[in-house]
Amino acid sequence: LIKMSIGVPIKLLHEVEKHWITCELKNGELFRGLLEQAEDTMNVRITNVQVTHRDGKTSWLDQVYIRGSQIRYIIVPDMFKHSPMFKRVRAQAKGKNVAMMREKAVKARDQVMHNICLLYTSDAADDLLCVDLGGRRIIQKKKNEQVSNSPIAML
Repeated sequence: LIKMSIGVPIKLLHEVEKHWITCELKNGELFRGLLEQAEDTMNVRITNVQVTHRDGKTSWLDQVYIRGSQIRYIIVPDMFKHSPMFKRVRAQAKGKNVAMMREKAVKARDQVMHNICLLYTSDAADDLLCVDLGGRRIIQKKKNEQVSNSPIAML
């Protein structure tokens, strides 16, 4: 048996039960009402529903059951942006971001150390593999070139 955990959007949807939401479907219809029940598949049951059709006409329904696969988005009350669940998510994301930034810095340093670049002071050294450094160009060294006799500064 495969155990799957539910993600943050589904957890938020469960927390929003018994609050007013607005749900837009893929066909453009809007449903605004009280969220009575939400399932892990995003199927929702909404009561006291105001329906706004694509042509702008509105109607009222006692309740509606919407299949999750037909939902484009759900607007939840602003008070849920301070949910304790998001504090945990932010803490986890912060740790991941620091690790990702360290990893990117190491990769960048390794690229500089492993790739030899030639620094030309002439603007005539225009190539697709160059970077403009205020009038200077850095050209990626080609593997078949010899640089031992050239007056070129190596980085």
